[in-house]
Amino acid sequence: MFRTAIRQTAQKASSSTAAASKSSELPQAFVKLPHISPALLTQYPAKKTWPPDFKTMSPQEQLKYEKRYKRKIHHIAQRPKWNKMVQLAQLGTISFVLIYCLLFADWKDERQPFYEFREWFWNSLGFKYEAPRPVPKVQSQESQTSVQAGSRTRQM
Repeated sequence: MFRTAIRQTAQKASSSTAAASKSSELPQAFVKLPHISPALLTQYPAKKTWPPDFKTMSPQEQLKYEKRYKRKIHHIAQRPKWNKMVQLAQLGTISFVLIYCLLFADWKDERQPFYEFREWFWNSLGFKYEAPRPVPKVQSQESQTSVQAGSRTRQM
């Protein structure tokens, strides 16, 4: 599961931690961790080397470590605040689109699909809703003849 090189790097880092605590300098591996206090790194060294050497373990121990690692990764990957904010953003977007379509959108059709609902809603709030009903489009005589002529040519 893990390469030997990673394990050896971790062992070098832990051994250099002990030497660094004596000389009050931090090793290069820990300089890249600005969110952890340098005093904590030197004061509390790791008890176990991670990742462990899987070649020296029995299959049961390997399974135990793999389960532990999967559980840790699962807990790290969970972000409840982020998930909650994404869900709220989705809910807000969907609600906004529905309300806009029901109450404000101008449908360029002959019949407004939500006219009766808009009229009932605005009148129940005390506003007088006087949106004109869309008038069906009347085709001119020329456009009707051109449409009929086009249909004749297709039939022939």
